[in-house]
Amino acid sequence: MSEQALIEEVKQVFHSKCPPLNPPLFIFKQCPLAAAHNAHILANNNFDLDRAIQSQHPSQISYGSEFRSSSSLKKLLSNHPLWDRLRKILDEGAEFPLDPIAKGTRKADITYHKERGNHKSLAKYSSFIDPVISEDIERGFALPLPVEILDKLPNASLAPLGCHKQTSINELGEVIPKYRLIHDQSFPGPSGLSVNGQMRKNELPPIMYSYVLSQLLHYIVNTRKIHPTTKIFICKIDLDAAYRRCSLSGKTCLESLTIYAGLLLVALRLTFGGSPGPNIWGVISETMTDLANTILQNEYWDQTSLYDPISDSITPKFAPTR
Repeated sequence: MSEQALIEEVKQVFHSKCPPLNPPLFIFKQCPLAAAHNAHILANNNFDLDRAIQSQHPSQISYGSEFRSSSSLKKLLSNHPLWDRLRKILDEGAEFPLDPIAKGTRKADITYHKERGNHKSLAKYSSFIDPVISEDIERGFALPLPVEILDKLPNASLAPLGCHKQTSINELGEVIPKYRLIHDQSFPGPSGLSVNGQMRKNELPPIMYSYVLSQLLHYIVNTRKIHPTTKIFICKIDLDAAYRRCSLSGKTCLESLTIYAGLLLVALRLTFGGSPGPNIWGVISETMTDLANTILQNEYWDQTSLYDPISDSITPKFAPTR
């Protein structure tokens, strides 16, 4: 595709209309009544979560609902080396490549995790974690169900939740505490197995962005060599709840169960604790980055007419200093 043709295709995708999303049949509230309602919907779909999700399309819980459809992106991205993987994520949700586990072994591990409960760190920092889990549910990232339904879900896996205390910095550069919810999919049951322990790592795409610091340092050194007195500006962008933008397949959702406050929670989006998370998110982020860089270097791109309209409403938080 020529540079001019690429920009025309970007324009076509940009100006195309996305179909409106219907309200999901599931209720995303942290309460027993919502959980019972959701269990009834699953029962009507023979406890097949994938079938239940597909029956509510197009909605907030549809696979790829955070992105443009694969059909609208195909012409633009079909030559990208990650396109086939990306298309599958958008159409079917991300799937963990797992070794099979015997039904009896799986049941014994679930019973163990159910009786053991979550890590002690979760109770220690519960005041910080409660709002995080509530938000996950209310935003449709986690599906609440009654714990009693656990035995009816095929090929399910249960994992403990925990909390890790970290430090971060605020907008003034001050060190502040930060609490990270842990979905511990590496914690084994009596079988010695866990979701992460069953992973077939050779089937995962490489994590390219793990080398970004090395790439950045080389770029700075080379730029300084060519332009010894020019200021070098670096932009850091944080995508809000990035993993929560990536839908999991119905099968992998059921491998990502937790229990909190008496409710069974089904992770509908990529978990912070599943070892393939960086690999899977890399499929999305690498494609986005490559497309952005291609547009940036395209001589036919006119940033005054083709840009994200939300940027018009963004104002500087601090007044520029002279």
